[in-house]
Amino acid sequence: MLPFSQRAWALLLAVVCAWWVMLAFGRTARMAEIIGVDETEIRALGARDLVNLVALVLPGDPRPAMAARAVFDLSDAARHGRGNPRVLAMTAGFAAFGALGLLGRR
Repeated sequence: MLPFSQRAWALLLAVVCAWWVMLAFGRTARMAEIIGVDETEIRALGARDLVNLVALVLPGDPRPAMAARAVFDLSDAARHGRGNPRVLAMTAGFAAFGALGLLGRR
């Protein structure tokens, strides 16, 4: 068990998630260029992550939302990281960061 609460970690994940959602909707073309997908997919990722952000900040057990966040990032690493080491490093790192929160105290 790590010396932080899962609730605190969930809120930290929500801040990081909010940052990405702002980029996905505010800098859609640039994010699409960096990741190598079309703008529609960036908006879909932003919408998915906005829903996850809401789940992270809602009261109650944050573990399902944190686990979903890690799975989302792992799937992004598998889908978008092939052939793009920067995207792979970023998405795999965020997956590890999200999963780390599951080791916090309840």
